[in-house]
Amino acid sequence: MDKFLESIIQAAKDAGAKDIEVAKISGKDLIFGPKEKPELNIIRLLSTVYYDEDDNLVLEMKAGLGSSGSDFLSEAYGILEKQVKDIYKSATNEFEKCTNTLKELIENKIEEMDKGESKDVSED
Repeated sequence: MDKFLESIIQAAKDAGAKDIEVAKISGKDLIFGPKEKPELNIIRLLSTVYYDEDDNLVLEMKAGLGSSGSDFLSEAYGILEKQVKDIYKSATNEFEKCTNTLKELIENKIEEMDKGESKDVSED
């Protein structure tokens, strides 16, 4: 038993407590209410847009398994990572198509804007 815990027990005894019991628990022993249970990512589908170091607009798709969620499924239910990937394969493929469609739309809008700017410049 560490000194801090011993000092707490001694303070409780000094205050008149009797029959003090010490129980060691771990995080796995704690029971959380519904609001306190963590949400674990199983799959992550993310499209990001940003400018790179050359000021080019970049649209990226990131898809992957959330390690905490897949670890939980594996440990709690014996569901393999490959099984989860197979289940989400069609959704991931569709998400990739949507991201590419958005990328094409953005590129078309940039082209339209560039043409509009060049027309405006030539009119001055």
